[in-house]
Parts: sequence; structure tokens; C-alpha cells
Amino acid sequence: FRVIVEDTAECYRALGVVHTSWPMVPVRFKDYISVPKQNDYRSLHTTIVGPARQRVELQIRTEGMHKIAELGIAAHALYKDGLSPDKRRLAAESSAFAWLRRTIANLAEGDPEEFLENTKLELFHDQVFCFTPKGRLIALPRGATPIDFAYAVHTELGNGMVGCKINGRLAPLVSELRNGDEVEVLSTDNQSPPAAWESLVVTGKARAAIRRATRIAVRRQYGGLGRQLVERAFQRAGRAYGDDNLKAALPRLARASVEDVLAAVGRGEMASSDVLRALYPDYHGERAHIVSEPAPKDPGWFSFPKSLGLIFKPASSGKAQPMSDVPVIGLDADLPVRFAEGGAVPGDRIVGILTPGEGVTVHRIDSPALARFENALDQWFDVRWDVDGGNARRFPARIVVVSINEPGSLAQVAAVVAEHDGNIENITMTRRTDDFVEMTIDISVWDLKHLTAILQQLRSKPVVNSAERAHG
Repeated sequence: FRVIVEDTAECYRALGVVHTSWPMVPVRFKDYISVPKQNDYRSLHTTIVGPARQRVELQIRTEGMHKIAELGIAAHALYKDGLSPDKRRLAAESSAFAWLRRTIANLAEGDPEEFLENTKLELFHDQVFCFTPKGRLIALPRGATPIDFAYAVHTELGNGMVGCKINGRLAPLVSELRNGDEVEVLSTDNQSPPAAWESLVVTGKARAAIRRATRIAVRRQYGGLGRQLVERAFQRAGRAYGDDNLKAALPRLARASVEDVLAAVGRGEMASSDVLRALYPDYHGERAHIVSEPAPKDPGWFSFPKSLGLIFKPASSGKAQPMSDVPVIGLDADLPVRFAEGGAVPGDRIVGILTPGEGVTVHRIDSPALARFENALDQWFDVRWDVDGGNARRFPARIVVVSINEPGSLAQVAAVVAEHDGNIENITMTRRTDDFVEMTIDISVWDLKHLTAILQQLRSKPVVNSAERAHG
């Protein structure tokens, strides 16, 4: 039942009359007037034990509160308009408009599908009420973390967050907030939220802000690389480059801003030579200006074994080897064994696949090639590495390196492998664009830790755009 009274004071007087006349059910009393819901819903809820021990729920509210409950924020505005022409009074009296502004901001920062998903999540969550150190009340969905709290206070505060205190004590950012918690956000300037935070938050505002900050950070990263590539291309061509000049060529490049162009070059979606031709239509490429010269006497690539200590081996025939050459446990001694294309190293989880007439092929457990054998479980063998700390042999691994297409980039990649006691067995190069070269490199390493160290060192080189293990 709903009880409609004239003002807020009458709500509490009516509640007192009800509670002194009939026994109440303690866990069913809620005061949404003192602590309104996030959408500005206000009412007193109580359940009493009435005649014949029947439970009766009562909702006690004013006429204005009833308008909001039945018809929403717009009805509240119309109701208030009848009482006062001052719209500023309406904004001051209701927190609903702050909630509405936040909802509109979420829509502006994300796409419509994200907005709908996040809004549905918030509507079906219970709430928790927390406080800033200055006493400001922040309403959040149940399950919210300090990250959600920071973004609810201000987007920039969330982006700069590095830690938090809950009730005066340092706490993890993944802590679940409870009613009445006082949360202090520790932040710093020039900070960008990690993309992984998106999985830690529950509010739509935090999720949209993290996605937006991540997009900006990635764009800035690619933009820096793109600027480097464009400036080098203009320098090689002997042409002048400036952002102001590039702005005039934006329509020809089908981009809205200089930053969009540079980010596209950094991602490999556009070649630096395309930018050069957009500014200088008479440019026909570097090769048109190259004068033929006698072949250099420098042995080039073939000098690497001597200068870097690399040992190049002939390509493997792919034939199965005796089991003693592939140190695994779990197979019969007379079965021929070989590594799958892409290799495997100690530290990888591995599985053996039996091919009748050929033997067993050892695959990494995450190899896409295993999908072909999902319905042939009788061909699967549970195998483990048979190596110890004194292992004195190397194992094959395949990596994919994307580097800037400039003289000396291949030498730098080879040098990293050599300096970290790896060995290159085969290299296949594919020119992706005028700016990047993709190299598939077969190397031999001691174990997974050794391979990881080489990949990390490759990624630290300015000439390397990415270095990953091949999905073989």
C-alpha cells in the first residue's frame, strides 16, 4: 500500500504512527528519503504484521516523491514547475539531474551498444553508499571497486589513480566497497589507466572512460612511431615536412587530423610514402632517384656469422628423429618423434600426436594445429619433458618480428639473438609496407625462460615494432 502525505516531516510522523500501532519486520525497513537511490527515488518502505498475522508492505512518500516513482525525472520537473518558476531550484533540490548528466556523458564517451549494456547492468544492481574524505556521498552499484569510486568523483581522478585508502588504510584497487566506506583516492599526473582495469570495474562510466583513455594511449603510441617514419621518409626524399603542410593534404589522405594520419602510418594502415605523395604529387619514390652503383664488396648478411658469432644451419628436413634426440617421457622407445612446425621448448606444456606410419609429433598445448585432432583422441599422447638443470641441448622455437624497414634493422635483430646466446636457423622476410618488414625467424634456445628473455630484449629495440612467438 502507498501512503501519500503533504511533506517530508509528515512521512516520518506517519511512520511513527504505523510502528506504534503494529509490530514491524526489522529487516524490511528502508529509508530512501535520507539516502535516495541514484535515480532520485525517495520513499519510506516498511513491512508490518497486521490483522490475522498478515504481512503488509507500506510505502510512505510525498506527492512529489510519488510523481518521480511513477513517472520518472521528467514528471518531477513538471511537478516542480507548477510550484516554482525557478529552474535552478529544481536542479539544486534533485540529484537526479547529476545522475542524468553522468548517463549522457557515458553515451558521449562510448558507442550506443556499450551504453545500453552498461546502463542495463547499473539498473539491475543494488547500491552501496560511500564517502569522500570531505564527506561527499557517492552512490555506486554493489560490487563496485575503488576504481569505480574514483571515476564517479571525476574522470581525471580515475585516469590518474595509482592507489587508494579505505577507512584510512591502504587497500587493493580490486577491493569490493561496502556501505559507509570512506575512500581516499591516491593519484598522480600524466597517468593512464591500464586496459586491464576494464575487467575490474562495474559502472558504465568507469568502463567507458577506461576504454577511451586506452584508445588515446594506443593512438599516441602509434602516432609517435608514425611521426618517426614520416619524418625519416621526408628526410630521405630531401623534402620539407611540417604539420601545417600536412593539414592541407588531409582530404587527399581521407583523415580528419594530423594525429589520425600519423597513427595510421604507425599502425601500418598507410605508408609514409603515401603521405609524401599527398604533399608532393611530383614525388615518384626513392628508387627513381637511385643511380646504379657497382655491387658492394661487403659480404653483407654473410658477414654475420663472423661478426656476431652466429651459426647458420641448413633447413631441417622435418623427418622424425630417434626418441633419444627428443627428450620427452610418455612414449615407447621405438616410436620416431619430431617437433611440430614452430617448435617447442622446455617450459611449454606439450602433447604428442600420433600419425600412423610417421610417428609422434610434439606440439605446444596451445597450438592451433591441434584443432584438427579434436575428434581423434586415440591419437593423443600425454608427454612431458625429460630434461634437468644440466640440459646441454637447444630446442627449436619460431618467432615473428616486425621491424622498421630501414638499413641495419635486420642486423640489429640478429645481434640481439646472438648477444643472448640464441642461434638463428632460418629467416623468412615478407615486406608488408614501405615502412615495415615482417620476419619469421626460427631460432634455437635452451628453454622458455631463455626464449622470453630474447623476445623482451627485441621489444626494447627502437627499430622493432613487435616481437611475438609464432602460433605454430
